[in-house]
Amino acid sequence: MRIGLEVSPLAVNATGIPNYIRRLLEGFASLDSGDEFFLYTNRPIPSGPGLPDSFRTVIVDRPHPRFQLWFQLELPRRVRRDGVQVFHGLFSRLPFALPVPGVVTVHDLSGYAMPGIHKRWTHLTNLLYPLYLRKAAAVVAVSSFTASELSRTFPWIGDRIRVVHEAAPPEFAPVKDPSVLEAARARYGLPKRFILFLGTLEPRKNLGRLIEAYRSIAGRIPHSLVIAGGSGWRGGGLPDGKVRGEHRDRVLLTGFVDQEDLPALFSLAEMLVYPSIYEGFGLPILEAMACGTPVVTSSVSSMPEVAGDAALLADPRSVEGMAEAILRLAEDAGLRDELREKGFRREKGFSWRTAAARTMDVYREVLEGTGR
Repeated sequence: MRIGLEVSPLAVNATGIPNYIRRLLEGFASLDSGDEFFLYTNRPIPSGPGLPDSFRTVIVDRPHPRFQLWFQLELPRRVRRDGVQVFHGLFSRLPFALPVPGVVTVHDLSGYAMPGIHKRWTHLTNLLYPLYLRKAAAVVAVSSFTASELSRTFPWIGDRIRVVHEAAPPEFAPVKDPSVLEAARARYGLPKRFILFLGTLEPRKNLGRLIEAYRSIAGRIPHSLVIAGGSGWRGGGLPDGKVRGEHRDRVLLTGFVDQEDLPALFSLAEMLVYPSIYEGFGLPILEAMACGTPVVTSSVSSMPEVAGDAALLADPRSVEGMAEAILRLAEDAGLRDELREKGFRREKGFSWRTAAARTMDVYREVLEGTGR
């Protein structure tokens, strides 16, 4: 097969979708399938892990990239010229004039489910979304939860949805080298014992309730609360990026954490608390489990699907319920050991090689269905 992929998000040094694209490409490379991959972008992308010669980066030069002109006008011509047989919109969009069957990945539908937690421009994106989905021969959802959200919001999609789970990157594992651990501790100013939150600071991450839950039990535990992640829209509800009120001296905001430092942070943390209200997948749950870090997470959205029985679940809208789960795990070393072992087993059920293989199956299914 000759497969086209949009990889323009890789030009930005960020988490989320760029990481998804990067890891899926590595998964494709590990299959050694003999297929050809054309990686389309409108900007140069930083060099990363080397990919085989069967992966070719194509920079589509077009003015006014903010208005998607390169994507909607020039990209279809390049796809036709390169003899691509199937095109995958990894950034949740497709060219309207795409000359070949298209597959689109949907990472979440928070813009529809929770429109109040997004920037205004997201509402314009919501208007285009149905057009992309109607264009797609198949829709990849990153979780069964996201698949159900798609079916509920766009019932006309029918049987075109395929679930392909994400996974923790292979380098996520317990860090045991004291020098690496202490270097990370010094770099981010981490306390001796702490509870970790990891994610972009934005409203749906539920940081206000997390901090309130922590404050309610801070006098009973020795742990600090470390909030790690770059500031997103509205800074997660933290005015001026600062924590105010009682026990504020025990709540640390690290800012953005480099990807290579994350395994050390997880390994240093006594637990991960991930109380998000809405996620398409919830990758930090698996990343923590891969590093041997016990997890408390939400009982809603995609989190139970990802965590299985290897985490404590709490209602993210209940400060009391969240505090109870955190306190229980903080006080019970045996429970932490149990969840650590369950987490290792749970995380091994997900891999990017498997995700890549299932995505390739979607491409074959689409081509067989169109007779190409």
